[in-house]
Amino acid sequence: MSPRTAAGRVEAMPSGAEGNPGSAPVAVGTRPELRAVLGLSALMLVHHFGLWAWTAFHRGFPLLQGLERWDSAHYSTLVTQGYVSPLWAFLPLYPWTVGLMHALVGGSVPPQVLGCALSTALLLAFVLRVRASPLAPRTLWGWFFFLFSPASFALHSHHTEALFLVLSFGALASAWTGRFWWTALFAGLCVLTRNQGVFVAVAAALLLAERAEAGQRFVRFAGLGALSLAAYGGLMVFEWLASGDPLAHVHAQSHWGYVDSAWSALRTLWYGNPGQVPRGWSLLRGVFVALLFVASVAWFRRSRPLFVYGVLSLAVMLPQGDFLNAFRFGAVLFPMLFWLGDWISERPAWLRWSVALLTLWLNHRVTHGFVIGLWAY
Repeated sequence: MSPRTAAGRVEAMPSGAEGNPGSAPVAVGTRPELRAVLGLSALMLVHHFGLWAWTAFHRGFPLLQGLERWDSAHYSTLVTQGYVSPLWAFLPLYPWTVGLMHALVGGSVPPQVLGCALSTALLLAFVLRVRASPLAPRTLWGWFFFLFSPASFALHSHHTEALFLVLSFGALASAWTGRFWWTALFAGLCVLTRNQGVFVAVAAALLLAERAEAGQRFVRFAGLGALSLAAYGGLMVFEWLASGDPLAHVHAQSHWGYVDSAWSALRTLWYGNPGQVPRGWSLLRGVFVALLFVASVAWFRRSRPLFVYGVLSLAVMLPQGDFLNAFRFGAVLFPMLFWLGDWISERPAWLRWSVALLTLWLNHRVTHGFVIGLWAY
């Protein structure tokens, strides 16, 4: 079925508070049928798990070993041994959740299996829930670009991405519809999941302020900010009691080779730092960041808070002096990926399908790279 024809009716996206220029109304259109979206999701899952199983078999290593590469191995250590230096760099909500599951099964199931099961269930829950929300894409192409973004394997493997995806969607969707306490809950949990959670809280607070009456805008913005700050304060208390350092998650990242000046961070944009090479995988990551930036700018008229969220999520990579984590950071930016897919759906057929083939190739290569231990983030 064509991505342009597999569709059903949907209501118009809310336009926000009356007279607010930051949220332009969106016309009623069509959205893909649920079976088409679920079918595409199933295709992605079968492709990834099948690729991993096939690769492990032919290369002669256990599949469970292949599912515990890079950060997945660190999450398993957190689940089985708790926090040890330098693993304070990883925020606690995801390892705590998998750790609880591990305890409930008596430690009989490997953490990476539990992580895959949890993340896959959360991804499918996101697919089901977001489809009925104002943040959903208009076309199946939007879903395609999200489900087959370069590092989409992180959305159903032993990583934080799926949990953060569900929580960030909950915060942004709740804020979009003006539900303060649900927004506060989801935003607070985002802060405990990934560093990007702070950006979700900022965007959600701006969305709440947009949709409030004139006299309530500051109260809602400040109220959500205070509650999000309280969640961050809780994280600091936990780290202080457990390690003696309330900013252990920040200090644990000091060995990651950050740039030494604001100018060095800015030079990242044009590959101006030593070691940055504008070719191969490094170039592909830079192109991916550029596309996400374009999509973030495109959100400006429709929703300025989501523009802020996209730009902050991309800018946070600059202090690393490279785009080494671009694929993974971008995997959770669902509004931007949805927009990119919807945009390409209106382009000529030769361009649509050429881009689709390139996207599938890149997704396949990155997914394969992860299971054999190549850098895939």
